[in-house]
Amino acid sequence: MKNILKLSFFLVAILLVSCTSKEKDIEKLKSETIAIHDEVMPKMDDIMKLKKALKAKKDTSEDVKPNQVQDLILALEEADEAMMNWMRNYDPRMEAMSDEEKIAYLKRQKKSIEEVSEKMKFSISEAEAFLNQ
Repeated sequence: MKNILKLSFFLVAILLVSCTSKEKDIEKLKSETIAIHDEVMPKMDDIMKLKKALKAKKDTSEDVKPNQVQDLILALEEADEAMMNWMRNYDPRMEAMSDEEKIAYLKRQKKSIEEVSEKMKFSISEAEAFLNQ
């Protein structure tokens, strides 16, 4: 009987540690994902300003290739749209999901927002480099 009690206690302890570990993983993934979003979200203003500056340069400068400017504007618009799509599709509630499903979902969302971040930073960098020529 003592052995059964010890085994039961041991199994309960393992379950508690396992649940706590998964909950920590979920919270960590949520925090990391939102931190990436929060870092690049303010760059949406930069995208709008750069698009405006590129359009002005295209309209006022004779030595600017219109296709090059249009490509830069398009890249900025795609980065902007990628962020908007990510925000529309991200759902932090996840009530109906198991812990494993939550972890998988958050890993996908983190990867997705990392890609959005890279796209935004790259398009901003390219536009700034062009405007600073």
